[in-house]
Amino acid sequence: MHKKTLISVAVLFGILFLLPPQGRAEDVNFYAQQEVEKGWQAFAEGDLEAAFRGFRQATTINPQYAAAYYALGHANLARTRTSAAIANFRKAIELADPPMVEAYINLGFALTLAGRDQEGLAVYNQALALEPMNQELHLNLANYYCSQLNGSKAWEHIRFVRKLEVEIAEEQLEEMHSLCPEE
Repeated sequence: MHKKTLISVAVLFGILFLLPPQGRAEDVNFYAQQEVEKGWQAFAEGDLEAAFRGFRQATTINPQYAAAYYALGHANLARTRTSAAIANFRKAIELADPPMVEAYINLGFALTLAGRDQEGLAVYNQALALEPMNQELHLNLANYYCSQLNGSKAWEHIRFVRKLEVEIAEEQLEEMHSLCPEE
């Protein structure tokens, strides 16, 4: 080998050893989390495209990061891409450890939005098994049963939320009374 080639190889080899290790799990999670946080900020500001890009970037950085798929599901719902949102929430559920109850709740919502009511109810019930005191879940179930014109089941969940001393908007209660009166 030429002396110049040996020096080049030595320099390259030296540079490789000086570089920090790439792809350590904590580094990957950190950068993915940063992208998710930036995405949520953009989401809060109403910039759905920037939010989507941030969440998508997080899944590229770490394809095993459940929170990124959960966030991506929200962005897809907001962009009326229900099928994509369903896939994202399912992926978040698959990856989350411990289980991410919010992903179940939002998957149930997305499924019912897509007209897959029974599948949505099954997912809501899975969430209920994981976290029976979750007020958001009970409100979603109340809305689900109201959409099914099952006032007694809807109000069962509303009463449960009230027992948790959670404030429910008066407008929401009035709408539920008109759509599915308490039986």
